[in-house]
Amino acid sequence: MSRIFVLLTSILFSLPVFSQTSHDFLLKGLQHFSGQQYQAAIEAFTKAIELNPAQEEAWFKRGQVYLELGRFNQAAGDFTEVIALRPNHGEAYYFRALTGVKKGQPAEALKDLNRAIEIDSSLVKAFLLRAELGEKAGRNGEVMPDLNRAISLAPNNPNAFFLRAKQFSKNGNFERAYEDLTQAISLDPDHAEMRLERSQLCMRKGLFAQAAEDLSVAIDRGLDYADNYQLRAQAYFQAELYAQAIADYTMLINTFSRRTEQNYYQRGLSRIQTNDLVGACEDLNKAANLGHDKARKKANEVCK
Repeated sequence: MSRIFVLLTSILFSLPVFSQTSHDFLLKGLQHFSGQQYQAAIEAFTKAIELNPAQEEAWFKRGQVYLELGRFNQAAGDFTEVIALRPNHGEAYYFRALTGVKKGQPAEALKDLNRAIEIDSSLVKAFLLRAELGEKAGRNGEVMPDLNRAISLAPNNPNAFFLRAKQFSKNGNFERAYEDLTQAISLDPDHAEMRLERSQLCMRKGLFAQAAEDLSVAIDRGLDYADNYQLRAQAYFQAELYAQAIADYTMLINTFSRRTEQNYYQRGLSRIQTNDLVGACEDLNKAANLGHDKARKKANEVCK
């Protein structure tokens, strides 16, 4: 029996031992990261680093997880480790720059972006982030070249057109801003902020129905604020879409408690157009009682 036990033991210990490698934990971390299981991803990447401190991808991905979680100091530390392991890692410089922006360190972020672009002149997101930093710092002469470069590299990137449109608007070139916003929206039709931005240009251009359509998308996508209903009500009224205007003015008056003389007046005018003279007179009189002179004159004309 003892001989058999010794034989079995020797066979067991002679078999190859299958242990998980740094790469195995890296793959696990990537899977967890993809599934938004961030703590599990951190643990897997940390184990990969413990087994192989030169595993730059594990440092890099763990830094991205930390950034996603708002743990900016740890993210910056990991990206710095990546750069130490591979000084020409353009993405690591970009993500450290992004972390610097989140930490309120724009000067350090700009240095990292410059280095990222030196390493990889096709890094679109680095040009876009540098343009945003330039715009915020008032370095307007540097902004447009970065945006133009980003668009030339990525003509299907809606954010590049969106940022350039805002820069055109800032410079008073509203026609070019409208063109860029239209291109951006064609690439990302459900983007609420783009729709809201273009709606204001449409109002300026007298494209009231399109403005109302853009505002509807913005409101449906989460920008359901009183100011946006106010702007859409105005757009509907100017587009002679009076039933829709009435609905928005009613929302403003009842839901948002914007019981202003102008809102009652505009709803009254809209009700005249839909032949609701009783409702129109109620609104015009309310506006008049609040001090709206035009409403008083209109009430005298139509309310007998």
